[in-house]
Amino acid sequence: MIPLDIEAAQKGSLRQLADDLFWARFDLPFRLNHINLYMLATAEGWVLIDTGLNNDITAQHWQALLTGPLAGKPVCQIIVTHHHVDHIGYAGPLAALTGAQVYTSAAEAEHAKWLYALAGEDFGNLLAETYHRYGLPVQTVKAARTDGSRYRRNTASLPEFRLLRAGDEIKTFAGSWRVRTDKGHSDAQISLMDRERGLFLSVDFLLPRISPNISADIRDPDFDLLSAYFTYLEEMIELPADMQIFPGHDWPFRNGGVRAQQLIDHHNHRLDLLSAAAQKAPLTVWSAMDELFGRTFGDHEMYFASGEARVHLNHLVSVGRLHKRCDDRGIDIFKAQDVVTA
Repeated sequence: MIPLDIEAAQKGSLRQLADDLFWARFDLPFRLNHINLYMLATAEGWVLIDTGLNNDITAQHWQALLTGPLAGKPVCQIIVTHHHVDHIGYAGPLAALTGAQVYTSAAEAEHAKWLYALAGEDFGNLLAETYHRYGLPVQTVKAARTDGSRYRRNTASLPEFRLLRAGDEIKTFAGSWRVRTDKGHSDAQISLMDRERGLFLSVDFLLPRISPNISADIRDPDFDLLSAYFTYLEEMIELPADMQIFPGHDWPFRNGGVRAQQLIDHHNHRLDLLSAAAQKAPLTVWSAMDELFGRTFGDHEMYFASGEARVHLNHLVSVGRLHKRCDDRGIDIFKAQDVVTA
């Protein structure tokens, strides 16, 4: 995708995108090193969309904004689009600083509360059990048992949540933004669209450069989450070509329908790779990762890469191209369906 001719604002400042829409870019300490946060100007005050990680860099950036370009009117609402740490991590402190209520969808609130409440030892054991099912190396499984603070180390104490539902509207000085919720990258991510003005806050479901991570949930690693994401992308194909799309990472762009088709093709290519590999030998998640990525990962990326490999295997099972069994070691094996000949 070709970016719109709009540069991200420097730290402590905002970039105006429309009469009522503003953009800030916050740093992340990951390979994906930034997140785009958005602000809507309403008659009641600012609506802040997502919060960044819970760390000192985020705190300093918010302080600069709240005492600078956001200082002219109160913050009346904070929207957390989904439960991932870069979007929800600073929600609690930001609510305390501003006095604003925090809103999200019911499914995202439930998932965030579950992750935050899970004891470190319990999370580590669940992750290790999942990695064992995936057939990951013994040392990776052992390391997972000590990785119990993954969510809490990036997320402050959660605030009380009020709920937004698909079809709710946020009125601003310049228009009306309708809420939609979608399943794929997360459980029920909130995005906002002003169709009349051709503006869409797609957050993490439609990105211009990278494929959003679609990962199996360790609470239900057999679920076919990719089917839900395909449903979303098939709807996005119909987006008007001139609609301006503002994502959670990278840069604003147009031609969202073209991008949606590219993402469908990307995932179908991955499915075909795994299906072809399974014709030669049964797959585990570990061997599927090698087919898809062909490289090693650190602990942070291992979580997402293994989940991504698993979700593609799940979809192949769901559509009947592979079948799954658990071997006597407790490892899930994915095998090509036997061909029956006359």
